[in-house]
Parts: sequence; C-alpha cells; structure tokens
Amino acid sequence: MFASKSGRLVYHIDEALRRIQEGTYGKCQSCGKQISAARLEAVPHARLCIECKAKEEDQKAGGR
Repeated sequence: MFASKSGRLVYHIDEALRRIQEGTYGKCQSCGKQISAARLEAVPHARLCIECKAKEEDQKAGGR
C-alpha cells in the first residue's frame, strides 16, 4: 500500500516538473485558468484548480 502511494506521488511530482519545463505549471488542465497560489502551496503538484477538482470529485462520487 505504501509503495503504491509513494509511486503515485512520484508520478504526480514528475508530471508537475514536466509542466514547469513546458511552461504550463499553475494552469488548470481542465479549464485553463490559473490555479490559486494557496492551492499550489498546499498541493504543489496540483493539475486542476479547486473548482475543477471539486467537479472531478463529484463525478467520481456519482459514478460509484
């Protein structure tokens, strides 16, 4: 279980580093808006703004 969580975290960090290199870090991959500084401070590898993340979570919850 821990290896799985660690592996996912490493993957997300690698993806954040790729976005930094591409110049897209800090932009929501869903809507294109800037991700708030507070969210990036809390979750530096965030790929979605808080609004899009909430929608994603709602869809996951509804799909169960």
